Amino acid sequence: MKSLVRALPSLITFICLSSFLSPLQTIDRLSAQMTTRQVQQGKSVTIKGELFYQRNGNMITHFSYPKEVIILANKLGETRIYDPKANAVMRFQNAMFGTQTTQLAYFLTGSTADMGLNNIGFVQEKVSNNKGLLVTDWKPKVADKKTLIQRVRVVYNGTNPIYMHYTDANQKIIRKVYYSGYQTVGERPFPTSTTEIMYEKGDSTVSKTTYSNFQVNQQANSSYFNYTIPASAKIQQP
Repeated sequence: MKSLVRALPSLITFICLSSFLSPLQTIDRLSAQMTTRQVQQGKSVTIKGELFYQRNGNMITHFSYPKEVIILANKLGETRIYDPKANAVMRFQNAMFGTQTTQLAYFLTGSTADMGLNNIGFVQEKVSNNKGLLVTDWKPKVADKKTLIQRVRVVYNGTNPIYMHYTDANQKIIRKVYYSGYQTVGERPFPTSTTEIMYEKGDSTVSKTTYSNFQVNQQANSSYFNYTIPASAKIQQP
């Protein structure tokens, strides 16, 4: 369970479904099946589950493989990780885990024009065109050499984000994200595949998450939207 906790920021980030909101329809609820394959130091791990997202920011992720784990998160960064087999729960309070600051929320609220970068303290530095693709570069509003991320690049094919990377103070890319496999979900394009590469200390972790079986609004009627952790669950320390 603790290994899942360490991967939590990436897992939340992987829940990335995209694009501009249509004025003809509001997505109040969305569910999808997801599979993440992660490779690090030559070892491969596969994680399977379902996600259940509501417009109010509540999100429940039910992992079924390799073990059952349920994560409940909200827009305030309150996160609970429940292990049904052990009947144990871990609790966190951290704004970085808030569902409204994840890429999922940016996509669903029509903020893909800046991928939420304005909200986290970045301003657009320049815009260019590369072989028909729109390239936007971003920097912090307030310069601070101690900040890990110093530059962000977002590349669009039309209005769809297809690539992002994050650069540190040494102009070294520390994270790349690719969005692909767009399909229409709820009258708008969503990327059914997200690939992330994290670079750290000479090594890299590659994670690819694919989504399928989308259900929107009335079709999204799983009981997991109203899931609650049993009151008898034991509190477990991270």
